[in-house]
Amino acid sequence: MKRFTYLLIICISILSACTQHKTEQNKNIIRVGIFDTNGDSPGCIVDAYEALRIDSDIKPEVISAATIMSDDILDFDLILFPGGSGKAETGRLGDLGQERIKELVSEHGKSVIGICAGAYILTQTEAYPSLDLSGMQATDIEHDHRGHGIVKFDLTEKGVEIFPELANREISFMQYYEGPVLIPVENAKYNSESIATMLSDVHTVEGAPSNMTNNKAFIITSAVGKGNTASFVGHPETTPGMRWMIPRMVRHLLNKELVSYSNKVVRPEIYKNEILFTDELQELQSKYYSNLWGNETEKIEAINGLVEISAWSAKKKIVGLLRDSSPEVRKIAANAIVELERTDFINDLDVAVRVEKDEEVKLFLADKLKQLKLILPE
Repeated sequence: MKRFTYLLIICISILSACTQHKTEQNKNIIRVGIFDTNGDSPGCIVDAYEALRIDSDIKPEVISAATIMSDDILDFDLILFPGGSGKAETGRLGDLGQERIKELVSEHGKSVIGICAGAYILTQTEAYPSLDLSGMQATDIEHDHRGHGIVKFDLTEKGVEIFPELANREISFMQYYEGPVLIPVENAKYNSESIATMLSDVHTVEGAPSNMTNNKAFIITSAVGKGNTASFVGHPETTPGMRWMIPRMVRHLLNKELVSYSNKVVRPEIYKNEILFTDELQELQSKYYSNLWGNETEKIEAINGLVEISAWSAKKKIVGLLRDSSPEVRKIAANAIVELERTDFINDLDVAVRVEKDEEVKLFLADKLKQLKLILPE
């Protein structure tokens, strides 16, 4: 009997140690809920999800308005509102969901990141369904469709503290797609801190006024009650070489250690110049998209061209060419997927390697698969 009791004590001790170890490990996990508006701009949700996966301690999950209304949301550290449609996102939340978000931030100390459309809904903007969680308002919303492309920005002193990898760059670049023009709200409830300033003047769509986007807030943070918010006017999560800015901001808002990321993802040197989608560039993009169904030469030119001009939809159009009948096209498509850091296509590339019959192409694809997997932490 004594022996049985002794063994039981040992077993309990081992289980207790394992549980304690697991609890200690879980303390490092940062749970981020990415808000899903049930199909609106699913690509923006995927982009945010994959960017968060760069950080081994961050566990991204797609959540619904029902999750936000339930007590389950209390187990999350941060909520991320992705790009897409701000009105669709607040519409999905409903009045009570919007109030719930405000309560979660100000009273429960949760943090929120808004990207593009998400940044819109964190503002206090008249005649726009917004949450008033940033101390900013969106102006000139009647010209919301003003243009897109790779734009210039620079960091403030605070921005350099958060993103020291960009400290030696006078100008950095990021994808922008008709994000809000942010200006301070008079007598705002919350004070915002500028992290970066947009330098590009985007007005490529007819009717959009000039001198609206340049010298405006590009990234801001705000202290809101017990919590914090951050607004990105642009799209780092879909910009190769800059996607790491999203998990880094998560850590900053939550007062976590600002860990370094691999040079596989920290690649600000990719872009050298601003790329705005003028009518001429739009025509070139349309030609490339059309040529994705052309002959081998046209397809290869189109893939390389779309990557070079940073076409917004290239990320979802190129993957199908992993299954092209031309071995060379398959190779160029694989290379483009790595350049675009499309970790959501790891499975596509993995299958492409397994079914490839040309040994030379198989080795090439396998190497690209290895490079793509290296983007994510082990």
